Amino acid sequence: MKSGTASSTSPNGHSSRQRPGSACEECRRRKVRCDRQRPQCQVCYESGLECKISTTRLPRGPRKGQLRTLRTRIGRLLLVKSSQTLAERVAALERCLADRHPEIDRQVNAFLEGTDLEYESEEDANRDQPRSRECTESPQSPGVPRLGLVTELMRADLDQLYFDRVHPFAPILQRWRYHMWSKQRTKSEAQMCLQYAMWTIAASLSAQFRALRDPLYQETRRILDTLDSQNPGTDASAGIEQAQAWVLICIYEYMQVSLLQAWMSAGRCCRLVLGMRLYELDDPNSPVMVEKDQETSLIDWTGLEERRRTFWMAYSLDRFISFHNSLPFTLNEHLIATRLPGPEEEFQAGQPVVTQYLPEVIAKASNDSVYPISSFSECVVLATICGRALAHRQEVAVEQLSISDGAVFEGFWTRHQWLHEMLSCRIQMLSVSPQVDPMLMFARIVAQAMVLFLHSVLESITWKTGDQLLGIIEYERLSVMAAHEVVNLVKLQGQLGYFKVSPDVLPPIVGCAG
Repeated sequence: MKSGTASSTSPNGHSSRQRPGSACEECRRRKVRCDRQRPQCQVCYESGLECKISTTRLPRGPRKGQLRTLRTRIGRLLLVKSSQTLAERVAALERCLADRHPEIDRQVNAFLEGTDLEYESEEDANRDQPRSRECTESPQSPGVPRLGLVTELMRADLDQLYFDRVHPFAPILQRWRYHMWSKQRTKSEAQMCLQYAMWTIAASLSAQFRALRDPLYQETRRILDTLDSQNPGTDASAGIEQAQAWVLICIYEYMQVSLLQAWMSAGRCCRLVLGMRLYELDDPNSPVMVEKDQETSLIDWTGLEERRRTFWMAYSLDRFISFHNSLPFTLNEHLIATRLPGPEEEFQAGQPVVTQYLPEVIAKASNDSVYPISSFSECVVLATICGRALAHRQEVAVEQLSISDGAVFEGFWTRHQWLHEMLSCRIQMLSVSPQVDPMLMFARIVAQAMVLFLHSVLESITWKTGDQLLGIIEYERLSVMAAHEVVNLVKLQGQLGYFKVSPDVLPPIVGCAG
């Protein structure tokens, strides 16, 4: 053991509490009292460390003028609290945000993140420059979200709300992968935009954060418009987060804004995924897949599956929202060379799974060979049937202009029978599935609602003949059974809860009623 510290005497005769000199770096780091013994203090001696002393110190205390700025901001925050009307509060908040000081913001963020603060010297050359409102604002890129809209404490709650209430019917994110990049201090503008889109739809499904819904939505749309102008998405290597943000905004607009706005946003989302070439992720003839086949061990399977899921969610939204509006959709299913999404458990675990292509599932269903697929894939197949049913009804309106043409008459019944056969195969597959998750519940409701929709198409034709009378009676019987099944499924949905079923359940029901 080292000997105890000897007391030192000050010039006025009183003993001082510490030895003269500076504390060592180790004691400063630990925030403990240094006995200042030389050549080694007690703490460094017991720890077996070299006792280092730094004689250069940065000036302490706030920079000149920062205390006055802080007092001004505190006063304006108090005005926000005391304001009576919403307009007064918004105006007070805008004045407060206008006086943001870059250095204060940096030091506050550093304090919250646990890093060491660094104080600038009073001798800084910029200290005497006039600080107008324009100079005190923090420089910000047009695509970067406004600071202060979502606090650090709110972010964790909104993230949890998203994965609890949104992810079950929009499974496009791998939770572990998201949490890894969301904790990074430096994020891309597309990643921050995705976070704001996640928080927007999460806030809309929470009574606690519902007041943030509109500001978050407006900010997300602003960032998306900026990103679209900066990066039109023509590069296949572009970040997937921008497309994912568009997917979530489409869902939010369908739920909270308007059907037409959701349809227009779905079109922008689909053009973005087309520009990123997400429709040919698994094309064996594409240069990207040839390179991946040569170095299979280097494939980012989780990232590849995220891109697949983003594309198929955009595809499904394109079909369902267009169906609800009775408007044309954007994506052509015959050009798709991307495999269907894999099971959710394997996706979250990062396990690679080889799935089928959409034409393979459609062909097997037509040949009476129904194979189980993932819940998400089942919804994609039903979205495809939904799109074909919409095209079927749109073609009927044109075909009735030439009812004398026998080929047109036969073409209608061929399409109609094929759609009924496809629905029968999917209903059979869904009826024996042991799982009851939100995606499968959604698929079951869509399948039965499509039977009702096809019956409404059948009632709209004007060329009914006696040859097809038995078929029409059979379709009516199936539609009655489907109506009862839809009622039972909606009741079951109520038992599962509001947050357990996709909000896109409404389009097929409204469509078949129309």
